[in-house]
Amino acid sequence: MEKLDKELQMIAVEKVLEEMQKAEEYVKSWNASWYEELLDAHCLTLHYGIGEADVRDMEDKYGLRYRLANAFYSGKSIGIPLAKEILVGNNSNTGERNINFECEFGRIDWHAMISHKSRRYFSFNNNGEINFSKEVKKRITPQNPRQISYNTTFNVLSNDFSIDITLFKLTQDWRKELMSDHISLALNGNILTKRFNDIEIIEDLNTGMKLVRIIKEYDKRNRQNNASIAFEAALNPDDSLEMGAIAINTHKGNGKINGTYRFDVSRKKGIRANFYSRKGVKVDLTTNPMLLGTANNLLLPSYNNQSSSDIIVSNFASSTQNAIAKNLSQRVISFDSSDFNMETVKQTEAMVIEMLKTIKGELPLSGLVERIDNCLALINKQHNLEIDGTSKVLKLEVKK
Repeated sequence: MEKLDKELQMIAVEKVLEEMQKAEEYVKSWNASWYEELLDAHCLTLHYGIGEADVRDMEDKYGLRYRLANAFYSGKSIGIPLAKEILVGNNSNTGERNINFECEFGRIDWHAMISHKSRRYFSFNNNGEINFSKEVKKRITPQNPRQISYNTTFNVLSNDFSIDITLFKLTQDWRKELMSDHISLALNGNILTKRFNDIEIIEDLNTGMKLVRIIKEYDKRNRQNNASIAFEAALNPDDSLEMGAIAINTHKGNGKINGTYRFDVSRKKGIRANFYSRKGVKVDLTTNPMLLGTANNLLLPSYNNQSSSDIIVSNFASSTQNAIAKNLSQRVISFDSSDFNMETVKQTEAMVIEMLKTIKGELPLSGLVERIDNCLALINKQHNLEIDGTSKVLKLEVKK
């Protein structure tokens, strides 16, 4: 647990208890049942005075209410507790019975909050961190073709939060009845990270600059495609391309890299396309159409798959090659951001934000909802700045 000074601890505990009270009022409307468990225990008498068997017996006596191992094994302070309770137990070493032990607890969990559709879980911590998750337990059917489960985290001492969402849905493919999308959004200071499956978009909300990353690992089981792909692009506040790079690695059957096709574009250096052999030999793809064609073939299976990340990668590679073809007579192939279509990136971002809005209305934690609203306001503010053309520019370095 992160160490806080006493003043911050008092603020954290006060705010967490306030969130707990509001959450309890909210969830009562669900007609759900649950049990409360107290953890991160502290009691010096338990630590120094009785044996482990007596502590275990005390836990069993109270059912699922307390977890006391932390108090037995450690005498270290937990700071200001969320709860204090008197527990009654025995001391086998001295023969004393029905001894009162005053225990402090730094964490409170609400388990098995089950309704007819979902299972929910809360965890409240005295360092200010609050976790909430929802798992849909209703079976997916043609009448109910989508299910959304998620995990959320925030701390009452900051504006940061994170949400991880899994969207399950039926497919039309008889070979794979169900498919899932993994979506996440996390705010850390002014850095907003959005993810959709293997697409990661990191945005500086102060400047509007974005870094887009896509990693596709080599899959030994997919014999039709022996390639892995790494893509990075820096976008300006208006979503035009500032710089970008794609590396396509071909692999042997044992997974080792056999060769690399690399496309680089930037305003400073223009557009470059090269092939690097396993032994380090560099070949300029602008002078070798056969190798350039091989790179195209490596992307074709991904393109036909039509996932958002495949479209982004394929569009970038195609745009690079089209720009090369238009400027082959030039010694340095010039860069024009209008050649690169980043519309799929914008669509992906919009989808993540829309999913966030979809679940916001059912979240039972007012502090989390407030942070989401503040984040959406920052995004809207940045969007308005882009329209006005007053955004500052911050360079995000793309790995070379």
